[in-house]
Amino acid sequence: MASEHRTLGIVLGGASVEHTISVRSARAVMLAASPERWRTLPFAVTREGRWLTPEESRSCLEAIESGAPEEITQSNTNRAQYISAETTTALAACDAVFPLIHGTTGEDGTLQGFLETLGVPYVGPGVAASAIAMDKARCKQILREAGIPGAPSIAITCDEWRADPIAVTRRAAELGYPYFVKPSRGGSSIGISRVSSREDSSEAITAAFACDSEVLIEEAMPSPREIECGVLGGLGSDPSIVSPLGEIRTNREFYDYEAKYEDPQTQLIAPADVDTEIAERMQRIALQAYRAIGAEGMVRADFLLGRDGQMWLGELNTIPGFTSASMYPRLFEVAGIPLSELVDRLVELGLDRYRRSRPAIRADREHRQ
Repeated sequence: MASEHRTLGIVLGGASVEHTISVRSARAVMLAASPERWRTLPFAVTREGRWLTPEESRSCLEAIESGAPEEITQSNTNRAQYISAETTTALAACDAVFPLIHGTTGEDGTLQGFLETLGVPYVGPGVAASAIAMDKARCKQILREAGIPGAPSIAITCDEWRADPIAVTRRAAELGYPYFVKPSRGGSSIGISRVSSREDSSEAITAAFACDSEVLIEEAMPSPREIECGVLGGLGSDPSIVSPLGEIRTNREFYDYEAKYEDPQTQLIAPADVDTEIAERMQRIALQAYRAIGAEGMVRADFLLGRDGQMWLGELNTIPGFTSASMYPRLFEVAGIPLSELVDRLVELGLDRYRRSRPAIRADREHRQ
């Protein structure tokens, strides 16, 4: 990398229920980014989707650092518009951007498409891979076609549910009880229910449709272990790096929102104590899934592991958390890659993709500068 300082935009906050996690991740990445190489510039987004200017964003983060709630609050000067010309200009002028908004509008390809439109290099998977990973039903179909094991499932639309809820309930029952009902496009386990009997199904499906227009119903694995594995893209001719495995342990019925963010009894263990042969198979599948959706930069693969060695790939996360308690950076620290080095590599991967895939825009950008 060049020795002069370059600007690394950090986009944080957003409308997701993981708003606070995004703020924490952004603070961790800003601290980890090499000060000799990068000048970090925050772009904070409120829960309503309004972008603060970099100056307002920095003031908000300074207030949080001094003890204010971990919440991006709306400025009084920007209430009439979602993003000002000043903010857009500053974002477009960044040498690279690290998107850290989780869930919808941040992890589903929407933000990535905005950055593509501005011609700005950014960290993580592109528009298509981000959208696919966020859409559980479509992602499962692609992974199934790639031969990757997953839970037996059905996808239903809102129209199907309205037209014949009894038929949908019967189809779901064919999976056997218990099963999970979840919004196809969603995060943080919001709208997910575990259904143990026919009597519970209607309420669970209705709750999931309150979050999305398509719902995924999946067979539940008995007493699974929650195992996670990270993938870090390769630079140039270097191969991608697959992390050791980590395990999440919770006393709750499943790894729901409370278990993720509110239950102090939830444990994140890295490395996980998994049989070597099974661990190697999980790592191979994680890399295979990363390639199957066309991901670049980073992905966290979330597995379910049964007592008999049965394994299902549950989800792919394209913007994992970067807090001190997050699994993705913890796994790579176990692999010998500290957070500062991980951030550097991820940014370099984003710049490398930009150089390879956007030569015309890059040439125009350099001409304008």
